[in-house]
Amino acid sequence: LHTLLELGESMLADGADVRRVEQTLTRMGLAYGAVRMDVFVITSSIVLTMCFPDETSVTQTRRIVSYGTDMWKLDRLNDLSRRICATRPSFDVIDQEYEKILKGPTYSPAMQCAVYAMTAGAFAIFFGGNLWDGIASLFVGALIRVTLYAFAKVHMKAIFSNILCSLISGMACILMCRVGPGQHVEMIMIGNIMLLIPGIMLT
Repeated sequence: LHTLLELGESMLADGADVRRVEQTLTRMGLAYGAVRMDVFVITSSIVLTMCFPDETSVTQTRRIVSYGTDMWKLDRLNDLSRRICATRPSFDVIDQEYEKILKGPTYSPAMQCAVYAMTAGAFAIFFGGNLWDGIASLFVGALIRVTLYAFAKVHMKAIFSNILCSLISGMACILMCRVGPGQHVEMIMIGNIMLLIPGIMLT
């Protein structure tokens, strides 16, 4: 049960949708001898009950406190879950594979700032802005990533972090139109606000 919750928490924290997590945990539990699995997942919590042939059952709840999107880890967690269902390895083997996934590669802060900048610039142009709006949006996008890093260092809750980032980016967008290359403040704003929308969760 503990192993299932660890895997489910990692999948959810790395961007899996709740239905996928429910189905994966159910299949793995049945593969290891449970006769019934009751799994309830929302973006902030997992409630899992395993029922066994001797009519006993165990339940645990796991609170999910961090979210992100890491397709590299998610792909490997999905692969591990399929292998667990197919071969039923020992828990030592599962723990070793799980540790390898957790220690997988991550993008550097500089790379993440560059990706935020390019994403914001692309969205600004996509929603009707011109090239200058896209260029202005690049700087604001990088600023958002730096601001999120700073708020993460002081362990600020996500809702307050997003509100403050929206405020800061809004002021930066106005500044880019007043003294920078930007020409349409609304296009720069929408390009950058897309960075703060939890798209996978909403989808």
